[in-house]
Amino acid sequence: MGWFPTQVDDDNVSWTFDIVGLLAVVGGSAIGKYAHVITASPFGSIPRLLPAPETLLNTDRPDRLPSVKDVSVCGVDNGCEVNELNFFADVIHQIHSLKPFQFQEFQITHKNGTSSGDVEKNNTKEAVIPLHRFSPLNWVTFLSILMTIALFVWAGVQHDAVAFLGIGSMSLSTSMACMSARWRPVLTVRTATGPAPAGDVVIKTRPGAFVVVKCTEEVSRELYTGTEMCDYVYTGRVHQCLLGASTICLMAGIIFFSNCSWKIQIAVGLAYIILNFTYWAMALLASPEDMWNMKDRYEVKELGNDQMKDYTQVLWKAIQATGKIEWVKKNKIAPNTRRWEGWLAEAKMKCADTDWDAGKARDEWLQRSDSDVEATLRAMHVA
Repeated sequence: MGWFPTQVDDDNVSWTFDIVGLLAVVGGSAIGKYAHVITASPFGSIPRLLPAPETLLNTDRPDRLPSVKDVSVCGVDNGCEVNELNFFADVIHQIHSLKPFQFQEFQITHKNGTSSGDVEKNNTKEAVIPLHRFSPLNWVTFLSILMTIALFVWAGVQHDAVAFLGIGSMSLSTSMACMSARWRPVLTVRTATGPAPAGDVVIKTRPGAFVVVKCTEEVSRELYTGTEMCDYVYTGRVHQCLLGASTICLMAGIIFFSNCSWKIQIAVGLAYIILNFTYWAMALLASPEDMWNMKDRYEVKELGNDQMKDYTQVLWKAIQATGKIEWVKKNKIAPNTRRWEGWLAEAKMKCADTDWDAGKARDEWLQRSDSDVEATLRAMHVA
């Protein structure tokens, strides 16, 4: 007997391919990472093979996009304070990539000075972020459609009706799973027409990185202080029926795959292996900015990017960029002591002095006696 089975004729099949049913439902981690992108794509409802379509079968759908926790977002002028960073704001900043004590400064405006992309729904103005037309997801989706068509043709050549039913059931399962979760992102839009303070914000991470964003109140509301919502296309009974039909088609597809000819099982198995690899590669290599088309709505300019040596230095850079210290006090970003109040007051006065040594000034304030601190603060008119 040889090392591997070699008989592949119909009467004596040495290879078995019952694993095909398993291949159809593995790969949930790769699919789960971009499930919200798959279900937002206009091509998501096209019948096709998709690894682990059960990943999309959620009875409880999230109302919001995933946000970044342990991040402070402070309004410089409007006084807003949020303890998380919205999803689309993180698409721009990639906040987890920042190193401790790193400082960045951006200016973000609406493209061409207008809020293009606004839509009207139920007499309410809404902002929508579209997907990139040529995103990696769309290319992978196009590949899966072509592979599904090729499998249908191969099943016809083999005169295998069971394979037809299996491929069709799995394709319909994917289509209905995507339809059940079909949604579009909706941003909070400022509806008031009167004047508003500047919308500049400061983002502070737990490790001590700072990002200063100069923007209007409209941009600030959409990206930082407002709430991003998921607007689902199908709700109620329609959503539940799509979930149930997708589940039934998935189970039927697995049964049909297990009973079709070995040649079809080889082809289907290879198709799922290729699709699993492509979705895994996309999840590993592609970033959210490769998926969502932010550039059509926002113009982002990087004004500064510096790596500071400690917390005091990076805080000073943020104060220098904003020209204000009220946001520091309100959000308790610096220690709440009289010595630090003095340092903050001096930092505000020295905003135009690029040679001011923030660390040296901090040490001087910390070494002063209580009476000297109070006398200096009175002279600086700090209550």
